[in-house]
Amino acid sequence: MACITEQDCKIAERIEKEGKGCLIVVNKWDTIPYKNQQTATHYEQDVREKLRLLHWAPIVYSTAIAGHSVEKILVAASTVEKERSRRLGTSILNQVVQEALAFKSPPRTQGGRRGRVYYCTQAAVRPPTFVFFVNDANLFPETYRRYMDKQLRADAGFSGTPIRLLWRSRRKMEKGEKVKSATRTQINLRPRHRRLAVAT
Repeated sequence: MACITEQDCKIAERIEKEGKGCLIVVNKWDTIPYKNQQTATHYEQDVREKLRLLHWAPIVYSTAIAGHSVEKILVAASTVEKERSRRLGTSILNQVVQEALAFKSPPRTQGGRRGRVYYCTQAAVRPPTFVFFVNDANLFPETYRRYMDKQLRADAGFSGTPIRLLWRSRRKMEKGEKVKSATRTQINLRPRHRRLAVAT
C-alpha cells in the first residue's frame, strides 16, 4: 500500500544510527481513492511495518501541492525538536522505571541470578540518553532492554526521537572508583616524598 522504497529504508537506518529526530510525511494523500475512517489506520500500519526502525516517528498526511496540512507538518516538527531536547526529572524517571520493573521483572538466569536496577538518570539530550545503574548489565537481555525502552516511551513520551538506554554494571563502577582512589593516593604521596628528600 505505502510506497516505501529501499532508499527510504536506508535513510531510516541512518536516522536511527545517528540519533536524529524524524517526522514521516505521507504526501499526495489526495490521490488515494475512496478514503474513509479506516484508510489512514491501514496506511499507518503498512508504513510502520515497512519502517520498523522509525516506530517512534509521528506520521502526518499531506497534499503539498494544495497546501493541505502544511501547518500540521510545521507544528509536528516543532514538537519533535522539543521532545529531543526534553529532560525528564530524576524522581519521575525512576518512578517510571520502578513501575516497569514491578510489572515485569528481569528474567532469571539458569544459575538463578537476576538483574537489579539501582537507579536511572538522564545523561544527555538530542537524543535523550538514559543510564541504568545495575548489578550486572549482562543479566539484562536484549528483549528486556526493548521492553524498558517501550515502557519509557509509553509513560514519558519522546515522540519523534530515538532514545538511548545505557546499562552500567556496579562491578565496573566499583573498579572505576578503586582506580580513582588509588590515583588520588599516589598524587597525595608524591609531594611528601619530595619534602622528605629535601629534608635529608
